[in-house]
Amino acid sequence: MRKEKEAAIKLRKEGKSYSQIQAVLNVPKSTLSYWLREVKLTDIAQKKITERTSRGTEALIQRNKNQTVLAKERAEIIREKAKREALDYGRDTLFIAGTALYWAEGYKRGANGSKWKCVDFTNSDPEMVQVMMVFFRKFCDVDESQFRVQLIAHPNVDMRAAVAYWSKLTGVAKTQFIKTCTALSVRSGQKRGNNLTYGTVHIRVYDVKLFFRIIGWIDGLKERFLKKDATCTGL
Repeated sequence: MRKEKEAAIKLRKEGKSYSQIQAVLNVPKSTLSYWLREVKLTDIAQKKITERTSRGTEALIQRNKNQTVLAKERAEIIREKAKREALDYGRDTLFIAGTALYWAEGYKRGANGSKWKCVDFTNSDPEMVQVMMVFFRKFCDVDESQFRVQLIAHPNVDMRAAVAYWSKLTGVAKTQFIKTCTALSVRSGQKRGNNLTYGTVHIRVYDVKLFFRIIGWIDGLKERFLKKDATCTGL
């Protein structure tokens, strides 16, 4: 071990990083840290280490930027393809209803810069939630294991009963319900009172591709409904 320690000290004084020394000597970094804790580096050696660290950091930043660009490009491709799909599904009332409901009540900020990109539909209307579950299963082809449900309710709601209620209504197993929440804002409490017997549910699917597909469908509906020559009879 003495020879390895001497070799490690020599390499360190030459401006080698712990990773480089480890690759040469096959010694754990924890051991190197102990051996080299009091080694004083020359200005030249310190400069080499600093420059190498800087280059590594810059390379990492560039890789992250490249990955971000690629992710945006993939999202645009999915979104554009889905926009064309909206034309094919355009006469199906369930497709129009589901896409429009998500447009109104679903999470969309991920398409405008937010890092969180998840399919998330929120509502307390049982029939509306049922329509969305049919939509998710028919058009989104969501595997049953992918569904997650978060329940948000007033503190006086029986959470067990509420979970059982929404589980039966959605067909999603209770084990797929994530953390429930009873903390409503003062404004929300004043507005809703105790009228929501079973609270509000978030129906979630953690699938980035599906998120952008639905956003693309919304784009398709926008184009169809808002085009200049649209008429009531042509919708």
